[in-house]
Amino acid sequence: MAVTLRPLHPSFGAEVQGAPGNLVCDDATFRAIEDAWYAKSILLFRNLDMTPEQHVAFTRKLGPLHYMTPAHYCLPGMPEVFVISNAEDGGKQLGMRRVGLGWHTDGEDKAVPNAGSFLYARTVPAEGGDTMWSDMYTAWETLPAEIKAKVAGRRARFSRIALHAVHYPGEPPLTEEQKQARPDVWHPIGRRHPRSGRTALYIGRWAIDIEGLPEAEGQELVRFLQQWAEKPEFIYRHRWQKGDAILWDNRCTLHCATGYDESKYVRMMHRTTLEGEAPLMAA
Repeated sequence: MAVTLRPLHPSFGAEVQGAPGNLVCDDATFRAIEDAWYAKSILLFRNLDMTPEQHVAFTRKLGPLHYMTPAHYCLPGMPEVFVISNAEDGGKQLGMRRVGLGWHTDGEDKAVPNAGSFLYARTVPAEGGDTMWSDMYTAWETLPAEIKAKVAGRRARFSRIALHAVHYPGEPPLTEEQKQARPDVWHPIGRRHPRSGRTALYIGRWAIDIEGLPEAEGQELVRFLQQWAEKPEFIYRHRWQKGDAILWDNRCTLHCATGYDESKYVRMMHRTTLEGEAPLMAA
């Protein structure tokens, strides 16, 4: 089956047209989709009708799957599928609420961040609940020369311990065991993609300072880079429809969820996540 691409943004992103609605496809179609993903960074599929099993099977063809935590927010019997939702059943939450509010890339606070994520809309609110993506290839390429020279070859410190309460105020504080399992990590600010070879700005909400710089200077530079990454010209904003799914590459994009009125609407999203590799420093 031949697929075609419709651009979503001048520099990145495409809607895949012509793919089967359950994403059960032959090898040639899958390879065309995979190639498009590496070329465009985010791919939109519309009007899908996937079972959780099909969702998992398609994602697994892209690489090893990551099992999200807390595990009680995953589908029963399917730890590969993380549920993001405000829905409840008998007072029990069916998914994790208010996930992804703030610009980030999945797993940036881990030694081995996630390579990609695939989010499928099963129930969407009538208003609100959009998701935004930012093109980090272009963000790096357009950095002011003096800033690029300053961060080239440097790493930023990403800290779950320092920022967990800031970004997840509705979740319990980290236990000592959880803190030991998620120590601070250092990742290159200019990150080379292992497949495309291109360099992306690698910065997100878990970044806190920069190695080799005084603490205050590093924190100020992190804030500058975070603000730079959020420039409107880098951003694609998606208004979800039921049956939409977006596959994104965490190595070269940031994303940010937006809120909605949880007292009026139910939102139900299923997400699969890909394991990654240690980030590569750009040459």
